[in-house]
Amino acid sequence: MAGAGGVTATEREAVAGASAGDRTITPEQRRGIVLLGTEISLFMVAFGLVGPLTFVPLFVSRLSDHPLAVGAVTAAFQIGWIPQLLVAGYVERSERKWPWVQWFGSIERLPVLVLTLCALVAPMVGSPILVVVYLACFAQSLCGGLATTPWMDVVARTVPAWLRGRFMGGFSMAGTLFGAAAAALAAPLLDGLPFPYGFAACFGLAFAIFSLSLIPLFLFREPPGPPARPPRPLRGQLAELPEILRADPPFRRFVLGLSLAALGTMSNGFLVVYAVNEMGAPDEVAAWYTATLLVAQTTASLLMGWLADRHSFRAVGVVVALMTAGQAMVALLAPSALWLLLAFVLLGAIQSGSMLARMTGPVEYAPRERRPTYVALSGALVSCCTAAAPLMGGQVVAWLGYGWLFGLSAAASLMALPVLLGRGAAPILPRH
Repeated sequence: MAGAGGVTATEREAVAGASAGDRTITPEQRRGIVLLGTEISLFMVAFGLVGPLTFVPLFVSRLSDHPLAVGAVTAAFQIGWIPQLLVAGYVERSERKWPWVQWFGSIERLPVLVLTLCALVAPMVGSPILVVVYLACFAQSLCGGLATTPWMDVVARTVPAWLRGRFMGGFSMAGTLFGAAAAALAAPLLDGLPFPYGFAACFGLAFAIFSLSLIPLFLFREPPGPPARPPRPLRGQLAELPEILRADPPFRRFVLGLSLAALGTMSNGFLVVYAVNEMGAPDEVAAWYTATLLVAQTTASLLMGWLADRHSFRAVGVVVALMTAGQAMVALLAPSALWLLLAFVLLGAIQSGSMLARMTGPVEYAPRERRPTYVALSGALVSCCTAAAPLMGGQVVAWLGYGWLFGLSAAASLMALPVLLGRGAAPILPRH
């Protein structure tokens, strides 16, 4: 039963004893924490300049005026997370996990270079270049998802449980702070350079910073981990997944709650397009919205990290669901593009909390040797909803308009609350 998500009494006692120990950090641990955190920070700076919810959707809207085109690019950034289920079992059965991170993490950076080239050739190719844009966004999320599964296992071994929330929040805060400054510099690029060369400059700068973030990725040394699990065919690995959800009801409720909250994000990728196309804002507003989002994410990263350490990642999921509903209502009632800044403040906090709950939350529920599968299972299932949400949003805008989009977003988010707050949703395992 333990292999399927259950926990033996011996394992409970061992984990509880470990969590009750002292809170010292060895020099080697400190070095690993700094390198992991530096990579997170640089990655966040670069990802902010890509702007999956701001720059890229606005770029796409300049090439196609159909709402589904914008929804599709937002979905492409999420669909790629689903295939991580196919590698989770192989990761668990690998003696070393970090080579997976190095390989997929390196490839993950290359699609941003492709986005740069797409922007440069867009005047000559026109809207057909969107096919390459969608594939680049999908490839970026695909490699990111495949790298995240082993990455979270290594993070859990490097960073003590009592520090994990603040580690993710603190280094994410540093990255988003510098990312906000970079996004502010993007405003004159979008304003001063004709379309699409301002977008090409933003994507090119992001790729340069992504390349720099490879240095800590290859300097990091993987700490010892649990023994590799016995080899098993892919069909057998996939057959274990429903059993994990069946045997671990708290984890099942956690994933269901995050998935329902993810449906509420259907309006996120349309906020900039709504401001520009419906409210008459100029293109460079995307840079200021991005900067606002990242500044909010900076503050929220520390607060969400504290909340996770003080209470649980489930509590973070509850706050995210509430803020997602609030952000949709702000957009619905905003009288001008300036008022949408408040929606991006909330969106920054939502992104910070979502990342913590979705990536680090499963570690609270998983036995040590099953961490990769729990992380992959949660990430894939939540990503299904996150990917479907903007496609649904595009259809809602096309058929009913933006008012319905924001209203349905708020309603979907609130459905997550009874699931996450209900009895039986707390982790069974002590923190480990």
